[in-house]
Amino acid sequence: MDTKKLEALAAAVEHGSFTRAAEALGYSQSAVSQTVKALEEELGTALVSRGKGGVMLTADGESYLPYLRAICG
Repeated sequence: MDTKKLEALAAAVEHGSFTRAAEALGYSQSAVSQTVKALEEELGTALVSRGKGGVMLTADGESYLPYLRAICG
């Protein structure tokens, strides 16, 4: 599993949006969004809900997050 995917997810959750995560990571908003989507496809589940209020973890995202953070170390 690519740690850049995990970092993108963690940043999106921490900052509450793909745009702010992209600014923090030095990526484009589209790159962060696509990276998180690729991680979701790899795991076979939606990790975040996307909406006008920003990015929030789904129940599956909440379950996976401690493991993903442990992998990032």
